[in-house]
Formats: sequence, C-alpha cells, structure tokens
Amino acid sequence: MSTTVAPVDALLVIDMQNSFCHPDGVMYDATGAPMFEIGETVKATAEAVAAARAAKVPVVFTRHQYQAGHADFGPLFPQFCDLLRAQQGLLAGTWDVDVIDELEFSPHDLVVDKARLDAFFNTSLDTLLHSMGVTRIAAAGVITNACVETSVRAAAMRDYDVTVLSDCTTSSHEQHRAMSLECLEAYHIASVRPFSADLFAQ
Repeated sequence: MSTTVAPVDALLVIDMQNSFCHPDGVMYDATGAPMFEIGETVKATAEAVAAARAAKVPVVFTRHQYQAGHADFGPLFPQFCDLLRAQQGLLAGTWDVDVIDELEFSPHDLVVDKARLDAFFNTSLDTLLHSMGVTRIAAAGVITNACVETSVRAAAMRDYDVTVLSDCTTSSHEQHRAMSLECLEAYHIASVRPFSADLFAQ
C-alpha cells in the first residue's frame, strides 16, 4: 500500500446512508449484516469528515436514492428490487437515504444524489468538483467493491488524482474489500492509504 502523503482538494463520502450503515436500514441486512467492521469504518469516516471541515477542505456526500415507485431503479441488482419496493427502501426524501448521524451531515453540506453505482453518471458531481477547482480527491464510503470502486474508476477516467481511504470504506465481505483496494492500487487507478489528518494539509 502507498504511504505517500499527497494533500487533497476534496473529500468524497460515498453512500454513508442509514439504509446501508444503520441496523434499521432497508439494505443493511440485504448486503450482509453487518458489513465488515462497519463500526470502525463509520468512526474513521467521521474523523476524516471532521478533519476535512477543520482544514476547510470541501466535503461532498453522495446519496444513492430512487424516485417514487423506484421508477429509475433499472435492471441492475434485481435481487434487491422486491425488497426495496416492499419496504420503501432508498426512496428520495425518506430516512433510509439520509446520511448517518455520526457524520453530522447538515442541509448546508454539498450533496450529489445518484441512482447508479457511478457517482458521476447523470449527476452534477463532475461540474461541482470542477467549479471548486478540485483535481485531487480522497474517497470514503460504502460499498468498496460496488459504488466506491465504480466511482473511483470514473473519477480516474476524468483525470482526477484519487486517494482511497482504506479504513473509511468497507464491504459485505472482508475479501471483497481487500480485492477491490488491491486492484485499484495495482493498476494505479488510485492510491490507497489509511486516513490521517495530514491528507488535508494545505
């Protein structure tokens, strides 16, 4: 794993929502309850968010959510479709899609809503980052081998320099998390390192 410290311009927190991270969330059990070391992941991510804010580094949250009736769900992950519709999971405007309380999300925070694994697909994320002059991103969130990896790859394809915070991301299985992080770094798609406050040094 890389140990090089390269200060970043923004922290991207991917899908740290009640649905995935809270025991009462609709997707909590469906993705494997609980996700590997989810408590430690939440704590480390909260520390990263607090450090970024203290350093006045922009924090951008993504929320995975769907419109009424899950009309924009699409064909991917059919195994979750019936569950989400039956329990009104990941519906826009509900508690299920809210960012977890531990991250102290507020209405004044930057947020990008998405309906696909890729946080850049059909969203304003690229425009938002470019408008703030961001070229170097630190990424945190869930699920490592799904929305996190897909979004990190999409960022790299748009020429962002990405660092994935290894202790601020997790998956249903430890192996999936490890394999995802290994592939991202092996192909130089992203640097991978644990969070430390010097990442936000200006």
